[in-house]
Amino acid sequence: MPATGLRRIALLLMPPIVVEAIRRLRRPKSVKQASAPQRPAALPTSREPVAGRSASPEWEMVADTEEVWTAHEGWMHDSILKTQLGKWQDFLRSVEGPRALGQSHEASAGAELDYATHNTIMSFGYVLGRVAEQRAAASVLDWGGGLGHYYVYARALFPGLKLDYVIKDFPGFCVAGERLLPNATYLSDEGRALARSYDLVFASSSLHYTRDYYGLLGRLCDSAAEWLMITRAPIVQRSGDFVVVQRPYMYGYMTEYPGWFVNRQRLLDFVFAHGFVLERQFLVAEEPNVPNAPEQARYYGFLFRRASKH
Repeated sequence: MPATGLRRIALLLMPPIVVEAIRRLRRPKSVKQASAPQRPAALPTSREPVAGRSASPEWEMVADTEEVWTAHEGWMHDSILKTQLGKWQDFLRSVEGPRALGQSHEASAGAELDYATHNTIMSFGYVLGRVAEQRAAASVLDWGGGLGHYYVYARALFPGLKLDYVIKDFPGFCVAGERLLPNATYLSDEGRALARSYDLVFASSSLHYTRDYYGLLGRLCDSAAEWLMITRAPIVQRSGDFVVVQRPYMYGYMTEYPGWFVNRQRLLDFVFAHGFVLERQFLVAEEPNVPNAPEQARYYGFLFRRASKH
């Protein structure tokens, strides 16, 4: 009997579920199926088409020029605020009750819990716990705090701690945040935000988006009475500091923004020179791929404490 006949008889004798599995394996994949990128479950999966951007990589090393830093609205683009407001109620639900804090505020609605996000949030919880030692109240400056996601985490993790919580961000975020979280203080003016000292100055994925990185870092150091935390910071070990641009269209952010990849030792030495010691380091599970960079960055967190308080 020909081989094709034998195959037909074999298929007839197989359970239907096995036959269907074999047929699926034999079906040719379309070009779209074969080339679709795999993205982490915690991140949005929709990407709006942007004219003239399809050939540009998400990450790219660029020159440190005025044109690079002013070519786009960056974090002030209205699509960022609109996207985060659209996810606000889902974010609040993700923090309710005793559930694990493992859903990013940038995740799609109903996204699975993510270990990396849980690690980042609980690292912040550890830091706030250190700050709150032997205190009934604590003052915090959240630099680049957006709508106030970390304030929500702080309230969930330390409900009995009295918080004087100040969020510094762009005006649009401040106006929206004041409506969402009236017990937090929102300031868009840098001078007002840094005119006082705080028990903790906290900057998560925000400092490196400023061109005058070390100038701002010095001012943050001056306002930190005891504790300073810089986290979700892209760090390189061998290379000097360099600038990259990110095109975050896949997250619903229809803009581009430049930022620094910072040399670890230079960052530490700068903060040490401002009177701090390194209290604890944190691993952050973020590793962007920048094809033309001299070195790939890994993200870290650093908790510093004033030497006089150590």
